Amino acid sequence: MDITAGEKERGTMETLLCSPVARLDLVLGKFLLVLTGSLASMFFVVASMAGSALLGGALFLGPSGAAAAGALPPGAAAAGMGSLPTIDPLGLAGVFAMVLPVAVLFSAVALTVSLFAKSYKEAQSYLGPLIVVVLVPGMIAALPGTELTARTALIPLLNLSLVCKEMLSGSWPWGYIALIFGSSSLYAAGALALAVRMFNREDVLFRS
Repeated sequence: MDITAGEKERGTMETLLCSPVARLDLVLGKFLLVLTGSLASMFFVVASMAGSALLGGALFLGPSGAAAAGALPPGAAAAGMGSLPTIDPLGLAGVFAMVLPVAVLFSAVALTVSLFAKSYKEAQSYLGPLIVVVLVPGMIAALPGTELTARTALIPLLNLSLVCKEMLSGSWPWGYIALIFGSSSLYAAGALALAVRMFNREDVLFRS
């Protein structure tokens, strides 16, 4: 928001456009800045998941964890009450790889939407609804009966949520993984092309 609508509000967009730099280089530079922030955030989320899983497993399997397991009623271990859900370490790397095109997609969308705003506050009001767009597919993926199919593999974010659950549990449906990665990359390329196109429109950059 700050590198688009914020620059408009401060009046520095005109100065930037007068610099001897190609318009494509300017928009790609701004896009890469947004993407870097997105990927850094996702990296720390995945690292936190891995750390939490390892630490939780160590605490559960340690002496205190064994004592807690011994305090379970008979038959609880057989019912799965004494075990923690396992996370495939390779699945964490797979999650990060699958997130890459989605991060490109939403970075480009956020940049494009912010370009239409005249001020920072207006950009906030435009980007606010994107939170709902992100949350709803994740909620749908958590509903019972929602499975990874060829149809759901083409729905952005929903496909990511479903395939991440599979990979973290140690299941690797390669056909769906390829379909999801390919479709997400296609959506991301379209969103980036749209951002470049909007940045080249004077009526968008100097909207008053």
